Amino acid sequence: MFRFRIAAAVLMALGVQANAFKVSKTDFPKFAGSIDCRWDGESCPGAAMGFVVHGRAGDDIPDPTAPELAAGGKVVLGFLEGKPFSWARYSVDFPNARSKWVVLNELSSGDQNNVFLTQWRAAGDSLEFVKAIPQSFPLDLGETYVLAKSTLPDNSLLLIVKGEGSDAGVNLQDFRMFRLQAPDKVKEVARRTNKSEIPVQKILERINADQAVDEVVDSALTCEIVKAKKAPSGGPLLRFVKTRTRILYTKAGPQETPGSKDTSFIDIWKVIKTGR
Repeated sequence: MFRFRIAAAVLMALGVQANAFKVSKTDFPKFAGSIDCRWDGESCPGAAMGFVVHGRAGDDIPDPTAPELAAGGKVVLGFLEGKPFSWARYSVDFPNARSKWVVLNELSSGDQNNVFLTQWRAAGDSLEFVKAIPQSFPLDLGETYVLAKSTLPDNSLLLIVKGEGSDAGVNLQDFRMFRLQAPDKVKEVARRTNKSEIPVQKILERINADQAVDEVVDSALTCEIVKAKKAPSGGPLLRFVKTRTRILYTKAGPQETPGSKDTSFIDIWKVIKTGR
């Protein structure tokens, strides 16, 4: 078991690296840690200091959503309660099995979820924290996790993460594509987002008042790496499909009718090399 660590400022005064700590692989799904971001827009310069507080959610940190942990611009990161944990869902090995890149979601989230990529080094049955990328990748709703990966022509790695969530008629998919270069260089190279909003509450109010309601359209976006062929550039080809569903809300429940589909492709290696 690992306990609360001393604040980063104290460690620095003692000449100890603030971010040097290990977490057992068994305990890692319960990991929670607070970064003093010192926000500069969406940038988190304080990430270079590592986690000023870290431990096991529910034990060392009884309530990782406690407001005091996020006071003063701090962000508490970890894995959202109730979501299924697996290494494939939240991490990817790169450039080898000893180095893991892990997606951490904000546990102290208010209006949005700040998502961070973090790097860890495998050390026996533990993971040693290396760094947190100082750029936050905000998500308006839900959580972000690893969707897919593919080797690029120069042996760097394409990492696709998906953010998704739904609440009160809002349906969100947010795909971010990263290029990982050895040993620790990360860059976001593309992004695709779909957000569908249906005024469910207003529709239900009209139904309950025996008033007519109009049919509405919901949409969803999917992403996949095409396995059958490469893109013209020689790199992976990404396929995006936007599907639409027509919905008529009634007292008996919603009646759904499949709508149109739009398919588009991204030659991601061309995007990386040319910027478009």
